[in-house]
Amino acid sequence: MLFSKEAPWRRLEGLSFGMYSAEEIRKLSVKTITNFRFLDAVGNVAPNSLYDLALGPADNKEDFNNCPGHMGHVELPLPVYNPLFFDKLYLLIRGSCLSCNMLLCPRAAIHLLLSQLRLLDHGNMQEVYQVEQVLSQVGLKHLGNLVMEIGTHGVGNMTKHRITHLEENPKATGDEIQLVLKQFTDSIVGVNTEGSANTKPIKHLVEKKYSLINDFWRIHMKSRKCPYCSTGKFTVRREHNSKLIVTMPSGAQTIGNTDEDLAGKRVYLTASTAREHSNKLWAKEGFFLKSLFSGMEEGKLSLASEEGFYSDHFFLELLVVPPCRYRPINRIGDQMFTNGQTVNMQAVMKDCAIIRKLLALIAGEKIDKEEEAPEQMDQAFLTGIPGLTVTDKLYNIWVRLQTHVNIVFDSDMDKMMSEKYPGIRQILEKKDGLFRKHMMGKRVDFAARSVICPDMYIETNEIGIPMVFATKLTYPQPVTPFNVKELRQAVLNGPNVHPGASMVINEDGRRTILSPTSLVQREAVAKQLLTPCDGPHKIPIKIVNRHIKNGDVMLLNRQPTLHRPSIQAHCARILPGEKVLRLHYANCKAYNADFDGDEMNAHFPQSELARAEAYTLVSTDQQYLVPKDGTPLAGLIQDHMVSGTRMTIRGCFFTRVQYIELVYRGLTDKPGRVKLLPPAIIKPQQLWTGKQVVSTLLLNVIPQNAVPLNLVGKSKIPSKAWIQVPPRAAPGYKPDSMCDSQVVIRQGELLVGVLDKAHYGSSSYGLVHCCYELYGGATSGKLLSCLARLFTAYLQLYRGFTLGVEDILVKPGANRQRKKIIQESLKIGTKALQAAFNLPPNVDHAEAQSRWQDAHLNPDQKDFSTADHKFKEVANQVNNEINKVCMPVGLHTSFPDNNLQLMVQSGAKGSTVNTMQISCLLGQIELEGRRPPLMPSGKSLPCFQPYDPAPGAGGFISGRFLTGIKPQEFFFHCMAGREGLVDTAVKTSRSGYLQRCVIKHLEGLVVQYDLTVRDSDGSVVQFLYGEDGLDIPKTPFLQERQFPFIEDNYEVRQS
Repeated sequence: MLFSKEAPWRRLEGLSFGMYSAEEIRKLSVKTITNFRFLDAVGNVAPNSLYDLALGPADNKEDFNNCPGHMGHVELPLPVYNPLFFDKLYLLIRGSCLSCNMLLCPRAAIHLLLSQLRLLDHGNMQEVYQVEQVLSQVGLKHLGNLVMEIGTHGVGNMTKHRITHLEENPKATGDEIQLVLKQFTDSIVGVNTEGSANTKPIKHLVEKKYSLINDFWRIHMKSRKCPYCSTGKFTVRREHNSKLIVTMPSGAQTIGNTDEDLAGKRVYLTASTAREHSNKLWAKEGFFLKSLFSGMEEGKLSLASEEGFYSDHFFLELLVVPPCRYRPINRIGDQMFTNGQTVNMQAVMKDCAIIRKLLALIAGEKIDKEEEAPEQMDQAFLTGIPGLTVTDKLYNIWVRLQTHVNIVFDSDMDKMMSEKYPGIRQILEKKDGLFRKHMMGKRVDFAARSVICPDMYIETNEIGIPMVFATKLTYPQPVTPFNVKELRQAVLNGPNVHPGASMVINEDGRRTILSPTSLVQREAVAKQLLTPCDGPHKIPIKIVNRHIKNGDVMLLNRQPTLHRPSIQAHCARILPGEKVLRLHYANCKAYNADFDGDEMNAHFPQSELARAEAYTLVSTDQQYLVPKDGTPLAGLIQDHMVSGTRMTIRGCFFTRVQYIELVYRGLTDKPGRVKLLPPAIIKPQQLWTGKQVVSTLLLNVIPQNAVPLNLVGKSKIPSKAWIQVPPRAAPGYKPDSMCDSQVVIRQGELLVGVLDKAHYGSSSYGLVHCCYELYGGATSGKLLSCLARLFTAYLQLYRGFTLGVEDILVKPGANRQRKKIIQESLKIGTKALQAAFNLPPNVDHAEAQSRWQDAHLNPDQKDFSTADHKFKEVANQVNNEINKVCMPVGLHTSFPDNNLQLMVQSGAKGSTVNTMQISCLLGQIELEGRRPPLMPSGKSLPCFQPYDPAPGAGGFISGRFLTGIKPQEFFFHCMAGREGLVDTAVKTSRSGYLQRCVIKHLEGLVVQYDLTVRDSDGSVVQFLYGEDGLDIPKTPFLQERQFPFIEDNYEVRQS
């Protein structure tokens, strides 16, 4: 609630996961499931089945829709391996002796790990490495011949080497090793501090603990000769995650309880035998294993053994059946389809029924069936089970039961079965799992989503909201004597008239929904807004859920949300008659948005704290610089680039009427007086330059009491683009002096230069960026809004922009030279072969082709790559010669009258490569950095001769879009285009997953009030953010080359 004073009185300290024991599951279960059939003969739910009514309703056609469901269970006739712990159980059996039930790892490794884990539990990270030195000293004392230096490198290998030596004499050093290590750890953590271990998990300590345990499993839990009973080596192998195969020791090494008849043979280790072995193992090694399996300590298990461990969790006696509502019956018409989980459990129950019958046969019991005789039933269910004897069939069906149990938990554990349904793991994990698909990031209240369209007449920090959203989105506004008049009118307007209201919340918490049809009801509620209600008050004053209005802040988001500016705060602008969201052009880059059908989400904050953060922190005016490197994000695009360049070109003049009209269009929403500039030309007619129009806007946008800025910079258009005739040489001449490529602003007036993308686009150190640095985000956002309206008005009123055929035509002389160069290029292929293979200039053409063929067919492609490189070199020379002839001097219309060149040079759209492909040639096509590959026949395409050295046969396109290209050239061009599309698609998916992985690891980092960067558990990641404590968006001008700008605007900083 808005005025709730309730505060949490407990804090969550941690979360632990555990497993129910078999007895606990039986107590929680409401029914034992014994019937694997779902329905009876008449189509009703069968009793004792997986859809028994005791488990809750199976679909919405039954009563008790609010029933949460109840858990059942299936009793397994024989124990099976727990799929969750099968990997660890395999390692545990492999690293233990099946004869004497002892661990095969050396005692030194056990005591070392116990000491290290104890130190980590008390937060002693550095001392973990010192324990290894203590172990080394014990080894030196007893072995004598083991001399090692303790260093900082190779600690793991050194420890392993020491343990290997100590392993040869485990009885000689075991007790003393334990004593020495215990004395060392007691001296660090204290003798009486067993219960004072650090219970709060620290990331680095937990990672180190898991690292030590995993290294122990990997290094020491291996099969070897038993050092205690001298039994030979047992070899344990697992198959398909469902069974363990043990190769018994050979006869000569068989000692102890190993049967001599099984010596050297492969034996199937059943779950019953493995369970018996693990129980004996825990009885002897429980003091160590309870540390190795830290998730199963004493006290976390209700039925733990006396040793503090419950080893039966490695095995399953029964299977839990979830309630019916979590695996509902799917209905399509009159047909019913069961859930995948139910099908998996049904397979388990069928196996259980067969195993019970087999056990009864083995025990000599008769099968109790009313409709069939025992002999007939035996033949019926034994036919489809592999195996020669009944015992073999029992083992095979036991393995199949294990496979089906694995599928219930994780369907990926079985690689042999083709048709299978998702298990519990598949239901939870990945993008289609329950968490990411149904629980995280789902729909929220007080939000809207629609298609976006451009609007350059709103402010850059505004968002146009259609009326259909404005009457649905509401804000809980407290009623006070200061706003009661406004809220009373909103209540009278009701929910369908904007600005209105939809609900009133009284002091006692009762909600009154305003009727859209009853004016009498709304008038009665409006008159009582300041009248307190009777009874206890939950909130101090009434709250009116009013409609969103102009100026309210909203959070805008476009997916994918790849960086922080993908969510920004905009002020709402209600637009009657609209159906879509209206977004300013300047924000397109931050959202990576275009207007070809993109949709965006709008969220309406519901508290004053959220509104305050949105207005001050998340506003678009404060998101001008990207946090990555401090470069600008917002900027004008496309038409505004062309318009601004044309307006500020030297020689662009306006009359007084035109000047006032443009200034008014740009400063439409400016309150108060507007500062105007005197005309640049007085006689014979008063005229203002385009630079003065921009200067007028700049002077009126800068805060009233602030000093206007000074700026010297460069435009995107280079100086050579303006020079059509070489200048005369003069003493002290500078090419950039008084040229439109150099921008000079003094006291807020644009004196020299053309404004283009470098100054009001998303470019660093331009005019808008400097205004942001000097006057703040509100001024820079206002400047972008005014310039957008000004440039739009200039295009609409005085100069449109059209790209015509005249802009791409080439002069006849340049065209003749182009044809001549292309004709001469037909011979350069042989020259490239001569240079690649060091052939003499007068070599025969056939011999050069033969050398090229040999290089192509040679498995070593070095010579062929050299020839390919030479081909590209000569092709690039031809490309450069044609471009030099045709552009820019060869064009029929030159810059700035050439609209295509104006569009490219100003940064509005396109590149120089695009203009060259239109007017000159497409050039050499490359695939993965090489020319198009040759087929085994030596042709790049069937229309060419084998090993044709002509540039056109190797992907060189001499045609252009102006006059068209040949079919084979079009094919080459399509090959390059397809490669670009494939690369884009592949990079998008891979980079998206990589970014998600990085963000998931960094999302817990927070800069705390002591300026340290800490993880979610309080661990220090950096003592200062970025190691220097600097905020990236505040550092762009802290560079030596920007010091002159800071010096020129010293007074601005002081004001």
